[in-house]
This record gives sequence, structure tokens and C-alpha cells, in this order.
Amino acid sequence: MPQIRFKEVLIGRVDNPFLRLDLDIDVRGNDYDTLRTKAAQAMMDADFPRRTWIYFEVEGHKFRAKMHYNDIWVRLDDRS
Repeated sequence: MPQIRFKEVLIGRVDNPFLRLDLDIDVRGNDYDTLRTKAAQAMMDADFPRRTWIYFEVEGHKFRAKMHYNDIWVRLDDRS
């Protein structure tokens, strides 16, 4: 599994929710913070629905996220 890297690095807010990643995602360092920031923004735009997957994209990488307690659970988007 290749590591996901982004061209644009975003620094998240201190109060962004913790990110829980599935095993199919390898994101580290600033790229982790970028994904966390983008996932949090997608959830805020969707008004933080519970038990519902929110689909979003970051630089061509497709993801889905949903609330998991007070954290955000992120998976790769497996829709074809």
C-alpha cells in the first residue's frame, strides 16, 4: 500500500476531531494533518451527521468519513 501524499499542506485547528484511519490508508506527518483538516471540513459542511458516510476528495484521492463517537473515521472510498 503506497503512502498518500498531498501537494498542498493544511495545518488543522487544535480542536479538530481525532482521526481514525482504516488499515488501507497510509498517511503520515503533514499529510495526516491535511487529511484530518479536510475530513473535519467535510463533516462540518454536512453538519456532522451520525451513522452516515460523507464522501469527499482531496487532490484526486477519494475518501469517505463518518462520526465515530467524538472522532472522525476515514476510509478510502471503495465505490466504483
